[in-house]
Amino acid sequence: MFEKNPYEKDETLDIPDFVEDRTSTSSESVDMSIFKMSDDELYDDVEENEETYREEKQRAGRSNTSLVLCLIIIALLLITSVASLIYAFKQHSAYVKANTSYLQVLANEETYKKQLAEKDATIEALNKQIADNTGKKEETAGKVTYEITDGPVVFRSKPTRDRDDDTLFNGKHEANNGEKFQVLEVVTGTDDPDYSYARVGDGIYFCIGNSEETYAKKVNN
Repeated sequence: MFEKNPYEKDETLDIPDFVEDRTSTSSESVDMSIFKMSDDELYDDVEENEETYREEKQRAGRSNTSLVLCLIIIALLLITSVASLIYAFKQHSAYVKANTSYLQVLANEETYKKQLAEKDATIEALNKQIADNTGKKEETAGKVTYEITDGPVVFRSKPTRDRDDDTLFNGKHEANNGEKFQVLEVVTGTDDPDYSYARVGDGIYFCIGNSEETYAKKVNN
């Protein structure tokens, strides 16, 4: 049989006071101060711990924010660096292209200068040749004599065989065999280069023949 609990119907419970010390001579004692502390003293450490936790949480939050800002700055610097490299590459490509075009222009300019110099030299040579020929014509003008050997030959206003260009020289329409004329120059026919003509005056010509037929021959003065 179980013994009946002596406190079963008693509504009050006496709690004996704790003994502060086991013995007056014992080196160990029970610290009863905790049971006598007020609520402020009892939960002071808890509040301090909570405050410390909040401060550490705030510091951790600031550290995380600083880390995020650093990462953002690094990302921006990286993007800026890449953009700078791309821009520098494009600028370099544009410079190379422009420099190539400039060098090509210089090369073309040198070629044009050389061609112009050659053309000037050719023109100068031709002018000199024309001047020399003109001088020879002036020296021999009126000194070359041609005699009609197979006449009559018709005087013409142009070195052609066209009858419409017939003209008069010294009142005569044609020259006969044995007649001699002071020839200013000998030219090639404009309508038929196989024939040659003697110019005896301004706009006065007569035919002296071709390689197969001779109408007039040069004679000594």
